Amino acid sequence: MNKEQLIPVLQKYLPSGSEHYAANLMSHHKIQLRIKNPRLTKLGDYRPPTSESSHRISINRDLNPFAFLITFMHEVAHLVNFEKSGPRVPPHGVEWKREFQVVSTPIIQQNILPNDVHSALNRYLKNPKASSCTDANLVRTLRNYDASKEHMLVEEIPLKEIFETQDGRRFIKLEKMRTRFRCQEIKTGKIYLVPGLMQCKPILNR
Repeated sequence: MNKEQLIPVLQKYLPSGSEHYAANLMSHHKIQLRIKNPRLTKLGDYRPPTSESSHRISINRDLNPFAFLITFMHEVAHLVNFEKSGPRVPPHGVEWKREFQVVSTPIIQQNILPNDVHSALNRYLKNPKASSCTDANLVRTLRNYDASKEHMLVEEIPLKEIFETQDGRRFIKLEKMRTRFRCQEIKTGKIYLVPGLMQCKPILNR
């Protein structure tokens, strides 16, 4: 797709006013954007080019527009980092942090974001972490813009209670392990470490 064709597609997922910037980035870097069903462990990811494909970025389809935009910029920063430094540079080291700040600056300057998201993102960008879903202030701020209000964070679910992830899998919450919780998937019995700031749906009746 060319830039003009990308814009109406991006408008479905991004906040108004940001689609042109995203289309410019996609056109300039020749990015293939893939919209994915919700994933348990990540909001998005970046894959470097191969002999058969260009740069690939995937993002979960269930994100609200502001979370989608921030995740997109996060992954573009990985792309730029790869282009400049190659595969050996640490994925979330100082180089990536610098590129994420650079990629995010036009959005910050355009005043596209609501005041609370603008403030939370500015604070996060001072020292961005490997995932935006590990920054409690940013996660809780972005939740205000979710279309559905029936979800909770995993950290809010009581121990020994059941919750359902956005891909339909059900877990029993067992114990806290720093910022994650040890949880058992009901269907398979497998144990997973689930981020405390991940959204889920509480299951009241077992």
